[in-house]
Amino acid sequence: MTFSQRLAVCFCVLVLPVSVVAQDIADGRSHSGAIRFAGVGYGVDVNQVHATPDAPVEVADRLKLALGNPFGVEIIGDNVWITTVDDQCIWKTSLTGQKISRIAGARRLGYDGDGGPADQAAFNWPHEVRVDDDGNLFIADTRNHVIRRVDGQSNIVTTIAGNGAPGFAGEGDSGTKVQFDQPHSVVLDHDGGLLVADTKNHRLRRIDLQTGIVKTIAGNGQKKLPTDGSIASDSPLYGPRSLAVDAKSIWIALREGNSIWRLDREKGTLHHVAGTGKKGYTGDGGDPREATFSGPKGIAAEPDGNLLVVDTENHAIRRIDFAANKIVTVMGGTAAAETTTLKRPHGIAVFVNGFMVGDSEKHRVVQGLNDQPTTK
Repeated sequence: MTFSQRLAVCFCVLVLPVSVVAQDIADGRSHSGAIRFAGVGYGVDVNQVHATPDAPVEVADRLKLALGNPFGVEIIGDNVWITTVDDQCIWKTSLTGQKISRIAGARRLGYDGDGGPADQAAFNWPHEVRVDDDGNLFIADTRNHVIRRVDGQSNIVTTIAGNGAPGFAGEGDSGTKVQFDQPHSVVLDHDGGLLVADTKNHRLRRIDLQTGIVKTIAGNGQKKLPTDGSIASDSPLYGPRSLAVDAKSIWIALREGNSIWRLDREKGTLHHVAGTGKKGYTGDGGDPREATFSGPKGIAAEPDGNLLVVDTENHAIRRIDFAANKIVTVMGGTAAAETTTLKRPHGIAVFVNGFMVGDSEKHRVVQGLNDQPTTK
């Protein structure tokens, strides 16, 4: 499947009335720009979860499940995957149905289960999940410092890179010869590779999914911002935290660097998109490069070419509008009155009706609408 065909699968699902795919935010107010999609709105008792790892496997109504700190969100066609880091799970639901199932994670902290069923394996903060054309899952098992794969047919889990110890090793090698240091984000490059935000190594690395070979494509390990137009492989990359791709670009959110960058896939150069690098919450209505962020931890490319940025520590979702050369808040933050308040949101994914975001510390997944209000 080509990149453009995959985008068609992502964005051209049946457009449904909002009332069919989600219900109102559960805080008693009516919001025109935000809808609760999954999660009852309170978390799980971590101690109890680890003591009773067998339940639940399936819940009839995704709105009645206690989601333990949802981070990653992935949407392909009608299917939605959610990662939760309090109970170490990956859940699967759909846009058109209510049922939600635990497909990976035994609801206990650890690193085991390779070679067996994914729902009996232990994870340690699975930050993000991506799904390929065959239904295989690729998971950033962040605090185990590994990348894991769940087979779409057998549901068997394996580690494809990393040895479980933090560090930097394995350039040009594969498997357990490779070391990562808290890889937070993964994304398929639709060219046979999986991109990994190797956050604490301050590098962007690529796993060749045929050979397993790992190579750094951006970042030199230095803790500072790159220079606009610099060669990616020679440049610093300060805390790469979240990734998105399109046919021409790799979009990178820098957590410690409080900024957004674009890697030109043809030229291999880095380009400044947004954020001064200083921590703050300013700049709405103006040039995105003059705005400030506070620990951005999610990013998604919209079908019209704009970007959504999860400005985590500002509890806001912000849109970079390239045609207008401005940045606006579209959910939470200064737009909370028109949408909903958020608490340390993380992962984000786009689909035909808008976007979904893991509202992590409110223990829910929230849908933003295509016509959601914006602030200037």
